[in-house]
Amino acid sequence: MTPTLSRRAMLSISFATLAGIAVAGCSDDGSGSDVGDAAAGHAEPAAFPVTIDHKFGSTTVTQAPTRIAAVGIGDADVLLSLGLTPVLVPVWKGSTDDGIGVWADPSVHGADPVALADATTKFVVETVAAADPDLIIAVNNAIDESTYQQLSAIAPTLLHAADQTDWVLPWQEVTTRIGTAVGLPAQAKQEVQGIESLIARTRDENPQFAGKTAALVIRWSDGNLRAFSPSAARAQLLTQLGFETPPALKDRFENKLNVEISAENYDLLECDYLLFDNYEKARGEMESQPAFTNLNVVRSGGVISLDPIVSDAVSMPNPLTIPFVLEEFVAKINETAVARR
Repeated sequence: MTPTLSRRAMLSISFATLAGIAVAGCSDDGSGSDVGDAAAGHAEPAAFPVTIDHKFGSTTVTQAPTRIAAVGIGDADVLLSLGLTPVLVPVWKGSTDDGIGVWADPSVHGADPVALADATTKFVVETVAAADPDLIIAVNNAIDESTYQQLSAIAPTLLHAADQTDWVLPWQEVTTRIGTAVGLPAQAKQEVQGIESLIARTRDENPQFAGKTAALVIRWSDGNLRAFSPSAARAQLLTQLGFETPPALKDRFENKLNVEISAENYDLLECDYLLFDNYEKARGEMESQPAFTNLNVVRSGGVISLDPIVSDAVSMPNPLTIPFVLEEFVAKINETAVARR
């Protein structure tokens, strides 16, 4: 048994249970023959042919794909949530080196997908070609036109919509877009509805979040912090749970994914809860800066440390990561000194 399979075996019970709770009622059957049929290329009636517009034109899929390559970050999770195991998955610089997050391990069936290295920067197109895909999903990625032409020469390639910005994509639309391309539009809609219901239930079960302010930050390699826009992937879930953007930050994003916060401007981060991406990696440096440690949110115990796995998951909201992140967010927020007062 390989180390990856061993990890999947250990996590299968806990994460499969979590995923089952999250999407209960979303589909007739999330396992067994339905999954086998989907993986074999079966699709919903009248699903093909389908043409989907995107930022570089349109892509037509004429029949159910059987070898799907996922190039977009989190796109593999969407496929796995639909019962489809891709032949290739993207690798990001984070908590895993095989492109499969722990939240997705129980959903992988059959052979392990090929890992596409450096998927968020400069991946090797030849690696995609070698996987021999009949459909390439590159929705959540910053694909330029030259790369698109190379990918579409290999197989029909799906990108995000023309009116959307790289890395700032609504997870609901990503899910339904991918579901349509693989011939499972109704199932994709059910996945979205199930996760939206889970978010709504979590918000209703935690009315103390309403009206509170929260921000999510990361320490960049240049030493400065970046605070994420409420429309960015990392912060979308905070907004959906009822949190508001700190007033001092609200007008600074200007349609940008994030805004740089240097030490002299740390006071812009004053809020009820400050969620810090990969905080342990930055803790020593941050706690050596009085400008940070003297913030009210820090002194009151409102800083929430996100470990590498949660930090990865929150950066790519989708039907598999959201249940995992919700559980972590709610537990960590409610365990803070601020929440216990």
